[in-house]
Amino acid sequence: MVLNTIDELAAVDSAQIYYDEDIRGMREAIESLKRGEISEDEFKRYRLHRGIYGQRPDQKGFNMVRVKIPYGLLTSTQLMRIGEITREFSDGIAHITTRQDIQLHWVKLENAPSIMEKLAEVGLTTREACGNTVRNIVGSPLAGVSQNELFDITPYARLLAKHLLRNQLNQHLPRKFKISFSGSADESDGIVPWIHDIGYVAAIQQEDDKVRKGFKVFVGGGLGGQPRVANVFEEFLPVKLLIPNTEAIITVFNALGNRENRNKARMKYVLWKLGFKEFRRRVNVELSRILESGRTFPVPSDDAADDRLLVETGFVLKANGDIEFNRWLESNVVSQKQAGYNVVYVNPVIGDITADQLHTLGELSERFSNGQVRTTTQQDIVLHWVRSSDVQWLYEELKKANLDDAGAQDISNVTSCPGADTCNLGITHSRALGKELTQLFHRQPDWSEILKDLRIKISGCQNSCDQHHIAAIGLHGATKKVNGGQIPSYIVSIGGGMNSGKHVFGKTLGRIPAHYATEAVSRILRRFLSQRNPDENFWQFAERIGIRSFREDIKDLSDFRPENIKKELFVDLGEVSAFAAVTGEGECAA
Repeated sequence: MVLNTIDELAAVDSAQIYYDEDIRGMREAIESLKRGEISEDEFKRYRLHRGIYGQRPDQKGFNMVRVKIPYGLLTSTQLMRIGEITREFSDGIAHITTRQDIQLHWVKLENAPSIMEKLAEVGLTTREACGNTVRNIVGSPLAGVSQNELFDITPYARLLAKHLLRNQLNQHLPRKFKISFSGSADESDGIVPWIHDIGYVAAIQQEDDKVRKGFKVFVGGGLGGQPRVANVFEEFLPVKLLIPNTEAIITVFNALGNRENRNKARMKYVLWKLGFKEFRRRVNVELSRILESGRTFPVPSDDAADDRLLVETGFVLKANGDIEFNRWLESNVVSQKQAGYNVVYVNPVIGDITADQLHTLGELSERFSNGQVRTTTQQDIVLHWVRSSDVQWLYEELKKANLDDAGAQDISNVTSCPGADTCNLGITHSRALGKELTQLFHRQPDWSEILKDLRIKISGCQNSCDQHHIAAIGLHGATKKVNGGQIPSYIVSIGGGMNSGKHVFGKTLGRIPAHYATEAVSRILRRFLSQRNPDENFWQFAERIGIRSFREDIKDLSDFRPENIKKELFVDLGEVSAFAAVTGEGECAA
């Protein structure tokens, strides 16, 4: 097992290079923009590559800053620094994304270089968190401690993240490129390899008396307007080929990706055009060229021995008379493979966490954990190495900070992108729906155990930044013109995810007004709860009764005939004025 030191974490990017190339450059670019020496388009390309997004057309002058969190790993110092930056430069709320990054909104452009500098001081970067390059590499938040993993993917994810950052190979790709690392094939860590451009899943082979480490490799997955399930490229790729294999795939994509039509530029379109067999042939030709070049490629050493004294105290962690604690214990605490230690999930609603909460969580990770946390693709933060005897004490401290929400491992952990609150492409205010659905499950705590394997994901538009395609129930923002006005709406889908070993995208039920979305979700779940067979999961139930039955359940909600439309339907959730779909040029489409 590997316990990364602070120096190792900070080494993913060089603070000095970051300062010289990006922070100083950002200050100069801002001044050049003010003087009219560079155009808005030139500046946009520059800032995007350095993790700075523009917000909506009516929010001109404000920006979103995306902090890159490779494989989701942060030290307490880094977490508290993000809290300080959130308090000083944004609206006081940080947003955890489904790619394990942390985003800050309502940042004035002139403050971006100061934020970048403060991040560099603790080894964090915004470099390549956006733009046509390799984005943040996601990795198992349970790496090193999961009872299901074959081995700890952290050293390999870190190696590749460090190798690709600032690498000339991927500075001007046709479109963004996404990579994931999973420790096990059951997706219990929340990492879904088959929606990525490259998905690496831990695998092992027995060779004589030795166990060889490697990866099952997926290629060509993606979501957005035309989702695609990735192909299995290799059943077993030795770890020594991790870097050259990645380079070969990126090189083929770089050469063949569509540079004329941004909407057709992701790698999945290359596979659709060439076919998997020809794509694989070209990658293997490139891989051979790389291996024959004489270059050498590093490989992490075998897992180092743990430098902490693991003491089995014999303490038995169990429920007590506190109903709220018991619910939290059931859903937010997972036993590690190291006896006597636990992973504790902190579950901020829709991934929004305040500056004060970030600071408190950093302090708690030093007191109760190993001084590190991991972000998750479900918009949570997890602490490892919490002793069983400390779990109750940690819960009490989390409760003081309003970080004690239960449901991290069940349906009440609804995820949502920022949507029309700040995103140029956002159609609906998906955050408001995420909060409303969370409250629905708080009112129905008895549902959580039965529905614990289901996930609800909400995107503010079709681009699936919140991965609604792979949710048991997915919703994405849309609009409907009625009586001369526009009704904020959601297109509802069901049955996405891994079903009996098959990778499937959700099937569309229909379009409903935003004000009816919570009722639609409730009806879908009530039908399942009342009509399922014993031991039948949601996906099996949906296949048995058919999509038409679910459509009948929400037919009245999706009736947009003018005589059935109420005045309040023309106002989005959480808003007071009439809805109008106002979008700008996309900078953050999935």
